[in-house]
Amino acid sequence: MNRLSMGNRKPKWIHKPYPRASRFRDQLMISLSFGLFIFLFLLFFQPFGLGDIDANKSVYVLGFGLITTFVMIANYTLSSRIAPDFFDADKWTVGKDILYGLGNIISIALANYVYHVKIGGQGIDSSAIFSFLIITASVGAFPLTIMVFINELYLNDRHQKNASRISQQIESGILAHQLETKQKSVVIGDSERDSFELNEEDLIFVQSSDNYCHIHYLEEDKIATRLIRTTLKNIEVQLSDFPHMKRCHRSFMVNRRKISKITGNARAYTIHFSVSDKKIPVSRGIKKDSFFV
Repeated sequence: MNRLSMGNRKPKWIHKPYPRASRFRDQLMISLSFGLFIFLFLLFFQPFGLGDIDANKSVYVLGFGLITTFVMIANYTLSSRIAPDFFDADKWTVGKDILYGLGNIISIALANYVYHVKIGGQGIDSSAIFSFLIITASVGAFPLTIMVFINELYLNDRHQKNASRISQQIESGILAHQLETKQKSVVIGDSERDSFELNEEDLIFVQSSDNYCHIHYLEEDKIATRLIRTTLKNIEVQLSDFPHMKRCHRSFMVNRRKISKITGNARAYTIHFSVSDKKIPVSRGIKKDSFFV
């Protein structure tokens, strides 16, 4: 079974794409929200013997909230630098988000425990560390679930509205008017032996697979596919003079003139064609307004 047929299978839930907060503004807001929640939770419910503290209790509890915020910001900042490929937003999945959440909980619990020991003048106790981990996980599970739910609803609504607006522009002919140009011949391939020529208007999209690319195009009004040995990066360079040919994903390059509509959900946008049933994903790093319009 080849890679393309395997790629058409629906992924298991844990492998499904999930929106990762990649902008610093979003990361900061999430970190501040979690820090505030931890501060309020500890102040009102007072676990870890906080009820026995009389002097400067609010200041002491505020330290836990600030540490939570700083640890989360540090994790966001360092994780993408240490392992950029793993934390790539386009490769982010439900499973990775769960692992990242567990890592956050553990690091927050350890940092807060060190703070608790230093301020309280106590010695390090392995059972106390375990208790901190359990309570931190219990406390953090609630805001984490709420944030995931809110994020899913927000992104789903935003993407659907943007997709609807872009589709209306496509249907009204705005995109076609902006890209109006004379048709030209396109030569795709790295060598004379492994290349072919076609009309730019017949090219639908290009899909990469390792060192090969599948060229999907129209031939006598029917969908045809040709496999050539080249990379998508090379094809992108070869088609640089054709403004309607744009890369929308690490594995796809599309003819924007063939787009019929755009749909979106909380995770991503999807391209639909007027001449093909194939649906193409749009990378989360693509600036949607500049790409479609």
